[in-house]
Amino acid sequence: MIGVVRRASDASFVAGATVRLMADKKVLRTVKSKDNGRFAISAPGGSYVLSISDIPQMPGVEFTEPVEVLNNRETRRTYAVASPVPNGQLRIVLTWGETPRDLDSHLDLPSGCHVYYGRKQCNGEASLDTDVTDSFGPETINIRKLKPGVYKYKVHAFSSGAIEQSGASVSLYGVKKEPVTFVVGRDGRVQSGNWFVFNLKVDANGKVAVVDP
Repeated sequence: MIGVVRRASDASFVAGATVRLMADKKVLRTVKSKDNGRFAISAPGGSYVLSISDIPQMPGVEFTEPVEVLNNRETRRTYAVASPVPNGQLRIVLTWGETPRDLDSHLDLPSGCHVYYGRKQCNGEASLDTDVTDSFGPETINIRKLKPGVYKYKVHAFSSGAIEQSGASVSLYGVKKEPVTFVVGRDGRVQSGNWFVFNLKVDANGKVAVVDP
């Protein structure tokens, strides 16, 4: 498997992070990410956990994610690392494969504001950090001021290629202790080049419920 470590905040490459491939809580392989954030690990097909730690300028942060390695098939992924989400805020991180080259995050807020590449800021309530147009991601939306109502999140395939074959996944931080992960083809629904991933219902007390779109 080939991976690239990038910061969720600005999509910059992370060099010198420690990447471990684990199974049954045992470390099988350990490598360091290079200047371009890239790392490569060889392993038999199976289910593993990938751990990224010792991240420069992010002391104490450790990223973990389940990964599937297929026999005789090279997999490529971007792994987006970020600092913990402050209480009362949410973070949405999109990553995908080589094609389509350009997937875009879209978030509709209860106020009627729409966060996307054409409007990256919504009155201090939410923002899109970086619009990535050259495959893999990450694209990150931060919700800094939760308000009662419904938030609607979707991913649009801006460039040619089937979004169903993109390998896209979305991680939602701040709702539970661990991120909630959504995978295209498994979660939400796809229609006309759009992947409707989830809706968020926020009550008057700030409690967040994740519901189907």
